[in-house]
Amino acid sequence: MDQLIRLTIRGISLSQIQSGIYVLLLEEESGRIKLPIIIESLQAQSIASALGKKDPSRSFTHDLFLSFAKKFHIILKAVVIYKLVNGIFFSSILLEEGSDIEKEKKIDKKEHKIDSKTSDAIALAVRFQAPIYTTREIFDKAGIYFENGVPLDKENETSDTGIEKNNLLFFKEKSKQDLENMTEKDLNALLNHAVVNECYELAARIKKELDRRE
Repeated sequence: MDQLIRLTIRGISLSQIQSGIYVLLLEEESGRIKLPIIIESLQAQSIASALGKKDPSRSFTHDLFLSFAKKFHIILKAVVIYKLVNGIFFSSILLEEGSDIEKEKKIDKKEHKIDSKTSDAIALAVRFQAPIYTTREIFDKAGIYFENGVPLDKENETSDTGIEKNNLLFFKEKSKQDLENMTEKDLNALLNHAVVNECYELAARIKKELDRRE
């Protein structure tokens, strides 16, 4: 697998334009590159709850999984966001199981890797205080570079996606032909910029073009 990059949760924001849309913003250690992921309302609330930003009395399915895991000595070791296809992130969770007797006898614990929706995986990672990783390939494809809180093109110049370093030009009026002529890598980058800038109509059209290529 490609070299893994550890991520932290930068924040969760609610779209003021489209109801029920949240953006989970992950960042690498330096904080300069961020990875925005669109998530559903329930998962957003669950992650916020685990981060201590919501009513702690409310329980989510992820809390039940945590209680179940503790009862049966299961530990979530890590979450890996390993693939990005047509704007959708795919993740796996690494679990470790072992009884108290096995621990006392220093028997090797069994490890399992299972696929999970990215938002669910992150909601669990927060509860288990487990690290979250992604690959360099995904960062190159979908990561957004920031400077002083402003998203920049990776080359610090105007890019095909219409983002300029000095005044953050963002061309919302991309035609269907413009999108058809772009590479999948550029489409994914533009999709993430559209999400960060809350241009959800453009994001929907980009997603439609990516789905067409599937």
